[in-house]
Amino acid sequence: MTSFLSIANLILAYDKKPVVRDVTLDIKPGTVVGLIGPNGVGKTTFLLSISGQFRPRSGSIHFLDRDIYIDNYQYKKQIGYVHENPFFYAHMTAEDFLIFIARVKGMLRKDIEAQIDALLRAVRLHDERAKLTKHLSQGMRRKLAIAAAFIGSPKIIFLDEALNGVDIESAFQIKKLLLDFVKNGGAVVLSTHVMEVIEKLCDRYIIFKSGQIIADLSACEFEYVDLEQRVLTLLQG
Repeated sequence: MTSFLSIANLILAYDKKPVVRDVTLDIKPGTVVGLIGPNGVGKTTFLLSISGQFRPRSGSIHFLDRDIYIDNYQYKKQIGYVHENPFFYAHMTAEDFLIFIARVKGMLRKDIEAQIDALLRAVRLHDERAKLTKHLSQGMRRKLAIAAAFIGSPKIIFLDEALNGVDIESAFQIKKLLLDFVKNGGAVVLSTHVMEVIEKLCDRYIIFKSGQIIADLSACEFEYVDLEQRVLTLLQG
């Protein structure tokens, strides 16, 4: 199966200090890949880089065999990204914000209303669509950011600690949304330092420690308890 993303020998640094070192990884369609590791090990910087927001010091990142930094705008139109602390324009309503994202991504006007309505329902924000973003709770803001990531039928969705603070019922619906997305050929890459957040969601678990991948585990090889113990052992080793 052709990979969506091919990452080779990636080195990421702030000034002269490397934060991610020599990472090689393929992301294939139809998969959910979890990046697991404590805070501060480079997961966010790695996500920013492979989503086209942080140029690597060296190495390469290709989306369908094309360097993501050669035509960066076109690449970004084909992905969705949820930041750990998402930004919103305070003067916009939840619906206005999604319309803004849809226009940035070049969606046809005739398709915008139906997709936004479906996404607001999927993340359980339909009743809050007319609220200003500044009046939404933290959990609601995260759900709005997740809805925005699905705008424009992306190929890959990146989530950075995106389910933290989301209520249980909404988290269940969002996980279903993500699983339906990958069943239809998309790919999801999400990071977390809390294993319970992505229990029974991922096909692969990439374990990060000190800016490097120390393990690439297939979910089908483990019962959840065994997987959690394996991850802890790897991180403490």
